[in-house]
Amino acid sequence: MARKTHRPSPPAAIRLVILTVALASLPHLADAQIFKVCGDVDANGVVSVTDGVQVLRAAAGLTSDCTDAICDIDVSGAVTVTDGVVVLRKAAGLAITENCIPHDGKIDSQLAYLLRFGEPLVSAVLPTIVLRRSETVDNSFECQNGEDGLYEVSYFDGQQDGAFSDCYFDNAVINGDAENSGDDPVLSIEIADARNDDTLAFEGTNGTGLLGVSVEGGVKYSGRLDGSAAFARFDTADFLLVVSNLQVGTGPFPLGGSISYEFDADSEMPGIRRARVYYDGSNLARVEVTFSDGSFKYYRFELRYLNFL
Repeated sequence: MARKTHRPSPPAAIRLVILTVALASLPHLADAQIFKVCGDVDANGVVSVTDGVQVLRAAAGLTSDCTDAICDIDVSGAVTVTDGVVVLRKAAGLAITENCIPHDGKIDSQLAYLLRFGEPLVSAVLPTIVLRRSETVDNSFECQNGEDGLYEVSYFDGQQDGAFSDCYFDNAVINGDAENSGDDPVLSIEIADARNDDTLAFEGTNGTGLLGVSVEGGVKYSGRLDGSAAFARFDTADFLLVVSNLQVGTGPFPLGGSISYEFDADSEMPGIRRARVYYDGSNLARVEVTFSDGSFKYYRFELRYLNFL
């Protein structure tokens, strides 16, 4: 009888090379969905080696179904090999530490209302400005409500200015100005709800503009805006909105960057210091809420219908 020879497993470095080759040969799957389990990239309810491979593909810059909100397991700000290893360990039933958008219960209702109300700033106002920023003649453009709502552009002496007039985006009604809209817009914008009398206003802090840097597919904005809410249901007072490398195209979802709602003792937002919304181009954003005691939680914000998951 022939004697069977036991072959030892290849060293870790060799296994990594084999896995890398396998990653490059896998086909791209369907577009990303809303996920219920941390690391479950294919949304089948369990975390498997297939999910780990998808995370490693994203870390290697290959096509993948990952978004940062789902596959940045350690919440480092990027999808890395470390995230892929964590998912593979989870698939194997080994001990791990995961921080990606856990189910932390329901977000505070007052904060949720404010974030929903403010979202048209990045999903409608800034994309409209980006779409029309190259206009060099006076013109007007109809909004969703036709000729009853307009975005008007005026151009004089090399500067473009924009103005919203009863411009509807779903249930949001936008009014106000974007001075120097072709470059670094100085905003004075009011968002109203067509269904009630609530309003939310944003203005450049001390008349400053949002610094706009042209990038592929749009503009990257950074700056600070004073926010002022007038809600019948909640006593939300003034706050500061910090815009950080917010990459805006002409579509409804920012391609990257974040906005941060900063509250002080006079903002009447009980127990909450900050709410930062991170975007990655998908319809799912990550919201990091920092509380007055320094603790924090993560929530998932579905942007298409403005639902917290």
